[in-house]
Amino acid sequence: MTRRPALALVAGRPVTITGAPPAVLALVDASLRARGLPSAAAAEPAALADAIAADGVVGAWLEAEPAITVGLHDVARAAATAGRPLVVLASVARPRLETAAALAHLRAHGAAVFADPDAWIEALALLAAHRAPAGARVAIVGDEAGYLATTARALPDDGRRPTWMADDADDAPSDVVLVARTAWRDGIGAELPALRVPLCERAELLADAPTGALVGLRAALTAVTAVGRASERARIGLGPAARSARAELEVDEERLARQLAKLAPSDHRLGDHEAKVLLSAYGVPITRQAVATSPSAALRVAAKAGFPVDVKPYGADVVSEADGCPIERGLGSAADVRRAFAAVLAKVGQPLDRGAVIVRATPPAGREVRVRIAALPHLGPTVIVEIPGQPPEAAPAPLRAADATALAAGVVATRAGDDEPDRVGLANVLRRASHLAIDHAAVIRELVLSRVIVPARRGETLVVDAEITLA
Repeated sequence: MTRRPALALVAGRPVTITGAPPAVLALVDASLRARGLPSAAAAEPAALADAIAADGVVGAWLEAEPAITVGLHDVARAAATAGRPLVVLASVARPRLETAAALAHLRAHGAAVFADPDAWIEALALLAAHRAPAGARVAIVGDEAGYLATTARALPDDGRRPTWMADDADDAPSDVVLVARTAWRDGIGAELPALRVPLCERAELLADAPTGALVGLRAALTAVTAVGRASERARIGLGPAARSARAELEVDEERLARQLAKLAPSDHRLGDHEAKVLLSAYGVPITRQAVATSPSAALRVAAKAGFPVDVKPYGADVVSEADGCPIERGLGSAADVRRAFAAVLAKVGQPLDRGAVIVRATPPAGREVRVRIAALPHLGPTVIVEIPGQPPEAAPAPLRAADATALAAGVVATRAGDDEPDRVGLANVLRRASHLAIDHAAVIRELVLSRVIVPARRGETLVVDAEITLA
């Protein structure tokens, strides 16, 4: 094989960091200088725009409180537009909901957010010495019997392992190629059609590594992947979706107008049924259901919806199922429906002759998700997704399709071997519901989907329980 000379690097861009303690700034500075890159400097957030304009790299060390991060949205946008994402370190062991939302807004504005300080430093070095990768696909060039290859094989097999290439004869699709320092020195990888970045196995070997090399496979992979995803986000658009994206949803305008016209100035809350009518006008899949004011009417609804059915009280003041709404589930006969009609009304103190119930088809089994769409302090309209046993996830509303897909990706099968959940269906629900809430923010203060059932892919994701707080 013909060896080529090592590729030349830029002289290095200056790095400016806000919020870092002096000891952290000194560590970052030493790490950059060890790679032959310019020193790092501290600055207030207001000075970061000037650093971006001067072709510099900007970073932030944050406690991730919403009031702090909101001041960086314009900086993140400017950095992303310049092709060098804002590099944020927010190491929070158990993030509160507001913290998760604040970081989500930063990502949506083009920032690359890290929880690992080592990966954060590698991202700063990557942008100081190279351009940002166009995406998150990673390949590695090096000796298949070497240290890096062994490290790569030890990575979790979660579908995100990088492609390994023994030499530049293999043209694997990738956005960035990490080239082992020895392979870089021999010129291997010089003609690969992707961003090429030298990789050093360990920090103590930096003296023998090319200028601007990244250190450590795990940290380097995290760095290039996060920066690549930030680049992808900048291409599809920053911040929430444009209001004009509503046109893609094929809203039932007549049904929507009829339901909105029924609202009275004295109304403060819409219960499950009225909230679902609005959601359905936006194309959100809901349970088959109707309101019944007598046992006989409840039986007719049950026959139309299809047994088994659930029965629960109807009314604007009835609490959500998550907050204790009485509900009779899985009713399979006429006798069960008649009994349930009386039982649920008794539990909420409604008389049989003047009460009403909701009769719905029993929803399928699946993962349960709670969704809240509201304007958060300092951040603005936000979609918050809560999955039992997992930290909350969020994104600015109305959702871009990419953000809806990313939020839905957090739902996984509960047991190994189970079918994968209907993430596409959940993303559809999230996106459409977010547009409903924001398009009618003058009327809707908060939209809560307290129960969304995400079945296996062969099923359909459904909103099972919903409520709206009116403005």
